[in-house]
Amino acid sequence: MKKTHIPKLDDFLGGGIPEGSSVLFYADPGVECEAFGYQTLQSRLEEGDPGFIFTNVTEPSSIIYEFEKFGWDLEKEVKEESAFFVDGSSYFIGAPVTGKYSIEDYSQIEEIVVDAITDVPDGVGVINNLSTLIDYLDNGETVRIIRKWNQIAKDKNTILLYIFTEWDYETDLIDEIKESMDCLVNLSTIEERVIIGQGFMVTGASWTTPSTSMVLFNILRPGGIKIFIPKILVTGPFNAGKSSFVKKIAPNSVSVDEMALGKVPTTVAMDIGHMEYKGFVADVFGTPGQERFDLILDFLSKEAVGAFILVDSTDPETFPRAKEMIKRCKAEAIPKVIVANKQDLPGSLSPEEIRKVMSIGQDIPVVPVSMIRNEGIEDAVDALLEILYR
Repeated sequence: MKKTHIPKLDDFLGGGIPEGSSVLFYADPGVECEAFGYQTLQSRLEEGDPGFIFTNVTEPSSIIYEFEKFGWDLEKEVKEESAFFVDGSSYFIGAPVTGKYSIEDYSQIEEIVVDAITDVPDGVGVINNLSTLIDYLDNGETVRIIRKWNQIAKDKNTILLYIFTEWDYETDLIDEIKESMDCLVNLSTIEERVIIGQGFMVTGASWTTPSTSMVLFNILRPGGIKIFIPKILVTGPFNAGKSSFVKKIAPNSVSVDEMALGKVPTTVAMDIGHMEYKGFVADVFGTPGQERFDLILDFLSKEAVGAFILVDSTDPETFPRAKEMIKRCKAEAIPKVIVANKQDLPGSLSPEEIRKVMSIGQDIPVVPVSMIRNEGIEDAVDALLEILYR
């Protein structure tokens, strides 16, 4: 199995892509799809496998520049001959032709790509973009060539990754193309009155039964593909450690503070941060804990997809307020984790004691945390991500 190192995709595929397999990344128009092929290729190059890109949509220099924006040095790999281009674009737009192979007539394409596949046994090839191939060839010829490439790749243990923008082609053609692949990954827009993001879903794989979850993603430059969580809520009673928790998981977060009685800063509006963690990115919103700010809690809780509920493990008298806040922000209906803070202090209750006092079901994780000692914070984040994408 060869890993793509695209967050969650390898999990959905049972560990990665078997050698010799063909994968079709098929996308709605307007969805960024090239990055899925590029990131998989980059991950394989980093692990010592050879690879190539057949490009018929843009010249090789533009792809090298695109890799640079992601933080990857494809030019170095090309110079070291661990990767190469099949240039099927430059000649047709009047640009200088580059690459190990070049195409000046689409009658050459079948055998040139066969040669490229043969040059990277146990490696990976990216075909970008299948849509242009369809535009140049008739339907029957397109399907025949794809099947031939897939058979050659299987014989050579080469993984082929096809990028396909699914324009308004004939349904029979699209069905035949999909049937010729070992794996299908759909990239689409997520719509709820308006488009709210991009997502991917594995719709089939010959070697496993994939998860059929739709996963939101963002493409960062630098960084590549990241799983996107639109909104995570951090809430809980006053003085439970919410702002500190937000700062730990989103170091560049911003808090709106006011000096309260006793000159102790307390959040009176919100904490706002952006979390990047293990291939995930998320917008994080922390709420104030005092009852007089519950209207803000109502507003911030809208459209949250997950929540951290902070409690002070040494102060069980605040637990009823924590449960009230869970109900008020409608966190009962979304994945959540109880973050049992201040576990380093004398008199702190254990997670099971907190579960009992709060009457929390076994399906809700209660994670012991010490913000001072920086302990348990990643465990809490891992627990929420596991619920969101189990």
